[in-house]
Amino acid sequence: MTKDKLIRLTKEQLRTLGYKFIKDSLTGAQGLFLKQVNDKYFVMLGLTISKNYPEMFTASFYLSKITIWGALWGDIPCESYERISKFLNIEERRRLLDDRFCLPGIVDGWWKADENGIVDFLNTLKITEIRFLSQENLFEKIESSRDIQELFNLSKKVINRIKVNDDGYYTLRFCPSKPIDDIPADWFKAAEKVIIDEKSILNANTVKRLAADAFRQKLAADDKI
Repeated sequence: MTKDKLIRLTKEQLRTLGYKFIKDSLTGAQGLFLKQVNDKYFVMLGLTISKNYPEMFTASFYLSKITIWGALWGDIPCESYERISKFLNIEERRRLLDDRFCLPGIVDGWWKADENGIVDFLNTLKITEIRFLSQENLFEKIESSRDIQELFNLSKKVINRIKVNDDGYYTLRFCPSKPIDDIPADWFKAAEKVIIDEKSILNANTVKRLAADAFRQKLAADDKI
């Protein structure tokens, strides 16, 4: 199964649940979707194609003020990133998953990329989203994360730099020569300048990651996703 096939099978049905497709080649997801929880928080859904189970996939939630799916370093709470199947009870697992994923102690869950599998996956998502978001003190833990706040602030600085079109003089080493995931090159330039100004970790990955997050946050704020 290919990434394109999985996106094609799930994109429109996920949109009906409020998850908007994000073009993405920078994370490990084989399909990335974003839903705005409130004016500060996003819940992201990343799809993963199995290397061990032919034609099967799983999905993971990620809750944050940023859109960097799976970011878990430093003091970012691990509860902000979880497989959706973790929040099913045993009766629900028996109804929505293959028997092999209903054994004692098994948290993981995978679905076949066929009509029945997609239906079971979507029903799982409907059940588990609120349980994921209702984890005890989850929002408070994310809010108190210094690493999340630093990433959030960096993205806001990129957005502001784009707004004022501040060129300045910088020696830029890590900006791609053409758009990536429909993100204009100017966003990567702005991201590298902000990282230089803030004396943050500078390499090709941090520039791409910051540019993508800032661009997505701006699109979400403008309701253009």
